[in-house]
Amino acid sequence: MHRLWLNFIIATVLVFSAAPLLAAPQALHHDMKIRLLPAQQMLEGSAEILVRTGGVTRLAFDLTPAAEIVGVKADGEEISWSFRGGQLNVRLPAQADEVLVEIRYRARFTDDAPSAPIITEDPSYGVAGTIGPRGAFLGGGARWYPNLRGSFGAFRLEVQTPPEMSAVSDGRLVHHETGRSTWESDRPMRALALAAGPFEKTQRSAGDIPVYTFFYPQTRDHVDTYLDATIEYLALYEDLFGPYPFEKFAVVENFFPTGYGFPSWTLLGSAIIRLPFIIETSLGHEIAHSWWGNGVRVDMRGGNWSEGLTTYVADYLYKELQSEAAGREYRLQILRDYATLVSPGEEMALEKFSHRTTAAERAIGYGKAAMVFHMARRTIGDEAFWTGLRTLATERMFEYITWDDIAATLSETAGVELRDFFAQWVRRSGAPVLSLESVHQEQRGEQWRISGVLRQRPPSFNLRVPLRVETADGIIETTLASNVPVVPFEVLVDAPAHRLVIDPEADLFRRLDLREIPPMVNAIRGSTSLLVVAADTFPQQTLDAARLLMAALGKPELPVRRESEITERDLRRHDILYLGLPTSEGFLPPLPEGLELSPDRYVLNGRTYDDAQSALFIALNHPFEPGRAAALFLPGSSAAASDAARRIPHYGRFSYLAFVDGENVDQGVWPVTTSPLIHTFVRQ
Repeated sequence: MHRLWLNFIIATVLVFSAAPLLAAPQALHHDMKIRLLPAQQMLEGSAEILVRTGGVTRLAFDLTPAAEIVGVKADGEEISWSFRGGQLNVRLPAQADEVLVEIRYRARFTDDAPSAPIITEDPSYGVAGTIGPRGAFLGGGARWYPNLRGSFGAFRLEVQTPPEMSAVSDGRLVHHETGRSTWESDRPMRALALAAGPFEKTQRSAGDIPVYTFFYPQTRDHVDTYLDATIEYLALYEDLFGPYPFEKFAVVENFFPTGYGFPSWTLLGSAIIRLPFIIETSLGHEIAHSWWGNGVRVDMRGGNWSEGLTTYVADYLYKELQSEAAGREYRLQILRDYATLVSPGEEMALEKFSHRTTAAERAIGYGKAAMVFHMARRTIGDEAFWTGLRTLATERMFEYITWDDIAATLSETAGVELRDFFAQWVRRSGAPVLSLESVHQEQRGEQWRISGVLRQRPPSFNLRVPLRVETADGIIETTLASNVPVVPFEVLVDAPAHRLVIDPEADLFRRLDLREIPPMVNAIRGSTSLLVVAADTFPQQTLDAARLLMAALGKPELPVRRESEITERDLRRHDILYLGLPTSEGFLPPLPEGLELSPDRYVLNGRTYDDAQSALFIALNHPFEPGRAAALFLPGSSAAASDAARRIPHYGRFSYLAFVDGENVDQGVWPVTTSPLIHTFVRQ
């Protein structure tokens, strides 16, 4: 079969090579006029597309299958066309080098935009295109304008809306007034997005870059905060990567909770804009995409590297700039997410990652990839790493690149060959699993000899593993080369050792041991064997509201069983989510310090929660099986249950959460005290 297919390819090439070669048609410029009719969920549009034909007389345009074609002209003359399955085929009346094709059409966009959605790994909530009284969102995937198949041109876009609305899109702002706006770009754009709503426009400048907010009137109190932060982020990234590559940056409010980064703007839902941590996380992440993903583009044939790199130079970097301890904690959180969300059966290579649809894919494509960049930076040093990224941004802006291109540039910049390093981490799935064994200390004259074995679960990765010895006189650090299952080691120190720690700063991507993972929300979210148990005293009305939590955790179909129906054997076989406080003896494990639970009140970190407005989510150790997870959801009322349930998955990295009136008032992580990579020496 393979040989026959090869022969067919060769024959096809020979046939085409025997005829005059025709260049592919190319769209040079789009001039579009769009009218939004929210009451009808309708778009009326006309697009004049200047096409270099390459000598062909037939052209194919992509457009939503829901469109109705009103008319098609070429150089002002009506021409024949056919439209089927989202493809508009036109026949040109004569061969010409260039032709101006005008397409008039209308289409309804009716995707159901949620008003109070539950968190999901699909950031679009299934909405590609929607137009309605609350506003409009038209993503590139909605195919809301005709695009010459396989070609992308510069554009000018004029959008007319009802007087109470205005629209935002890619490119520079040419004109803006209530009910009408015009956007344009001289740069070919792969896919345009558009948003419309009752915006108030506010403008500032970051050097020569116009910076805007397009917020609803009720959100105007957040305008200055977002403008200040945007200007600071642009300055940070221009210092790191070079000039900002687009005509503007705008922060735009949406009527459902998106978190999109488009070329030159970000679209954030109203509820998201109000979250206090968004300024410190998501906003900068989307601005960083201006260089990585929207600027230097992703060749998907090698896997989507941009989410990992953007996570590293945004979410992670902000923590590192805050403090070394905050940076270490973020790296640990990446490792915890991977261990709790990615089961061995879900592991995939980074070269296979395109976008996230599950929590496991996010832990790989965002988290693992970010750690790969961290390990590369530690291998070649800060100067070579940041210089290499700046070189990529300068030399490959608006080009499509792969992980291999990144490896080649960083290798050249550093003078260190990194291709094997990246090949291992990008093309191979899984993560190393490490442990310490046979650690001893003995005095040798005036020194102490520390010896032991570093084990790596086969098949082995090629690793450089940090090792730290803590002694009475200070800290000694070294690195172990590990590419086989068993690596004996020996370290000589000048004073007795207190502790030996492998990877003390969490600089290495690996799968954590269960003993290194505190109980967390994500352990419940990532469970594949969750048992949901409602306390016998849990009110039915509150139970109905609490079911929303299962949907928010991605487990909407799980049944709920009452406590009186459950045996210890049932609990041993599952991870557990308790709804309400169980009263059966032994159903709860020992409680961490700072947590007190009783039927009429709960105390967390010295604060009492005993009213209808409060809700707690507490992740705990399993009462019977050390390798399993458990958690408590303790709402004071059905309203508190509903409000908290929607928010809990946003805090997946925490052990405990407290909500009052739907707002998070306390959060934290239970301490971890043991690890197979820590050996504490007994004092003689």
